[in-house]
Amino acid sequence: MPRLHRAAWSCLGVALVLAVAGTSLVLARPAMAATVSKPLRTMIADLPVASEVRTGYNRDLFPHWIDADGDGCNTRYEVLIAESTTTPTIGSGCSLSGGRWFSYYDGATWTAPADVDIDHFVPLAEAWDSGARNWTTAQRQSYANDLGDSRSLAAVTDNVNQSKGDQDPAEWMPSVSSVHCRYLGEWAAVKTRWGLTVDSAEKSSLTSRAASCSNVTITVQTVLGGGGGGGTTPPPSGCGGTNGTNVTVPDTGAVVSSTITVSGCSRPASASSTVEVHIVHTYRGDLVVTLVAPDGSAYTLKASSSSDSAANVNATYSVNLSTETAGGGWQLRVQDVFSGDTGYLDTWTLAV
Repeated sequence: MPRLHRAAWSCLGVALVLAVAGTSLVLARPAMAATVSKPLRTMIADLPVASEVRTGYNRDLFPHWIDADGDGCNTRYEVLIAESTTTPTIGSGCSLSGGRWFSYYDGATWTAPADVDIDHFVPLAEAWDSGARNWTTAQRQSYANDLGDSRSLAAVTDNVNQSKGDQDPAEWMPSVSSVHCRYLGEWAAVKTRWGLTVDSAEKSSLTSRAASCSNVTITVQTVLGGGGGGGTTPPPSGCGGTNGTNVTVPDTGAVVSSTITVSGCSRPASASSTVEVHIVHTYRGDLVVTLVAPDGSAYTLKASSSSDSAANVNATYSVNLSTETAGGGWQLRVQDVFSGDTGYLDTWTLAV
């Protein structure tokens, strides 16, 4: 991605973050909700079970395809380019020619982009049923255009994708039986990444099918949900809140802040406090996000990364705040440490 003055801004970013944190900087854990590594059967076992709810679903509630990096190629074409077995030539308007694509669902190879669909591995309707109905539009857009994990979107034969529709593994599996274990692992990984639930029939099918698979370790970086089960105990209810007032994040290195005041909570904060953050920005790697406690102690939730070119921050961070008092004014501070783009803090939710 073309960016300006990365090295200089990186140094400035470190200096400004330290200035914000003072002498009380404490690194939060984990950096992007969690990096989860589990054997296949354990990851499936840890998927939470809940009834599916289709009420209110509309595909338009998941905006796609977007051109997150502004290079003229939207998410569909980014996946086509990334998953090509022969790299295509990219022409005007991101037209592709000379490429080849292998659809692992059915073992077919294609040379025309029109013959290839980009499958939302866990279909949009299935995601809605399994928890996405409770997300913000920004979160659903991030899900529908998730280039942060290669398992989220798959280039496959168009009519095979259409036959899959919105079905889960209890209802549909690829015709090539040798890829079934891969399919189960990728399904579990995407559901874990996005904190999605499974229904009882889905859980039963995943469990029974995985019993004959190699129990390989699957690693996934979660975006929502903190790891799909088996994680820390959530903080006690009643202490926290949400701030939904938009705050512009300027392209100047300036630190902006938003405050949640917690009242009526005299107890210590939890060792498993959570901070859910939604920021709209072209490059989330540009951003540093810090939680500041009422006493001024600072907890870095997200550091900058010049290699992260994905859009938006939609993440839930787990932070040990047991040395803090729950009550008082908590600040979320956001800083853009690279030049070229502005954005805004959409909403954030604190549970301490």
